[in-house]
Amino acid sequence: MASYYLPLFCWSLIHLLQVVHSCPISDSYKAESKMMYQQTMTPTWLEAHASYIDSNRTFTAKQLTFNAGGVDDAALFQVPMIPAGILTDSIPMTIEITIGEDLSIGNVADSDIRYGVSDGTNFIGFEVPDKLNYNRKAPCYGVEGKPGTTLSSIQTNSVTPKPSDSFYPGQFVFTLKLDERWGSCYTAHDGGFVRTANYNNRLMPSKGLTLEAYKEDLGERVGIKYIKVAMVQDYA
Repeated sequence: MASYYLPLFCWSLIHLLQVVHSCPISDSYKAESKMMYQQTMTPTWLEAHASYIDSNRTFTAKQLTFNAGGVDDAALFQVPMIPAGILTDSIPMTIEITIGEDLSIGNVADSDIRYGVSDGTNFIGFEVPDKLNYNRKAPCYGVEGKPGTTLSSIQTNSVTPKPSDSFYPGQFVFTLKLDERWGSCYTAHDGGFVRTANYNNRLMPSKGLTLEAYKEDLGERVGIKYIKVAMVQDYA
């Protein structure tokens, strides 16, 4: 009896495996996102890995300080994240960037800094003004332009509305949804202040993606304690 049923059992098992293999996996079993890049950038890490970094700076293990320079809209640093030719332009993806700054500079000095991502042709991100601008500007708002040693063709979203609180937070969280030309920034003002941005230009991930920062005027200063970046592929 055992020898009679064994071929039938084997055929049934093989058929079952083929059916299971051919069935699509339910969306409820899919991972929500796929991590494509993740990095905590300390001052030491930035010094070692930035493809470009402004010479008007001082460096310690605790803080990377960019000082006044001689050019408006100058690049402070550029950090390659994804090389060209790795991703497709149609890929749905989100980038989250967290910046930790020196409070003592942003509270009293001219410190209007733009952080974001570039594909070598376009730059999108957010501008973070210093506390001296809080009487007329939000603590963060969308900005875009043409990247390089300086940022050019600069366009900004509205700099208002602004929160009721006026302290300098020192930490900023930016989210960029590249395939939708959309972004948001978050600060701790008013128990949680959020501004969204819509960009005219769309980054092309196939060209490669670089984390970049630019100052507004030549006299701007900023102290960077750390940067965290997480880049994920979203499911449509």
